Amino acid sequence: MRIAIISDIHANLPALEEAFKSIDGQKVDAIYCLGDLVGYNIWPNAVISEIRKRRIPTISGNHDEKAVEIFNDGRFLKDDDNFACNIINREHIQYLSMLPAHIRLEFLIGGKRFNIMMVHGSPYSSKEYLHCDKDEAEFKNIFWEKGIDMLIFGHTHKPYHRLIHNEFTGENLHALNAGSVGKPKDGDSRGCYTIITLDHNSTLAMSNRVSVEFVRVAYDVEKAAKAIENSLLPPAYATMLRKAY
Repeated sequence: MRIAIISDIHANLPALEEAFKSIDGQKVDAIYCLGDLVGYNIWPNAVISEIRKRRIPTISGNHDEKAVEIFNDGRFLKDDDNFACNIINREHIQYLSMLPAHIRLEFLIGGKRFNIMMVHGSPYSSKEYLHCDKDEAEFKNIFWEKGIDMLIFGHTHKPYHRLIHNEFTGENLHALNAGSVGKPKDGDSRGCYTIITLDHNSTLAMSNRVSVEFVRVAYDVEKAAKAIENSLLPPAYATMLRKAY
């Protein structure tokens, strides 16, 4: 089973298009999106259209929630920072409003259940950051409370895969940040998505039961940055794209 995970597209259509070209060559069985389709760039409607066209199961991110809140409050915020929310059409706002806070999957590996939970920030808030140096005990509490073997999330825009030893079973728990397609913050301006491969014929004790690959995709960063500079968005957003911070 091969699963592609995309996250934090942030209305960056050129980055998403290149990510899809790459994913289409990966022969994956499914694609999931961890949210933040909108914000920071000028193509939120086109990005949402592409996600919907492909029928990709998608989680609501904090920027998606913000866009819905602004629309429902009847506010047209005139400051530059909210321009990205104001240009989303009504149909797509309705779509964003219906996105779930999490997605759960269950697979059989070696005859045992392997449970995955996907969220945007954390299981408790789309705005919570799960950084790679988070206390191990806090991660374990999440896994045990939610009854999961793997937690997949985004929000920080910095990909990592951390193995956390479960002393009760002798197996590893997986904390996976999928990175960002449209606004990386790890110093690499290329888009990032993740491929997860599950080996159903292995056992839970085998190290190869789950493999993770971070795929970096080059795209026209300058086109996306210039689009920001030619809009009402803060020019600093263009610099963030170019320098990936």
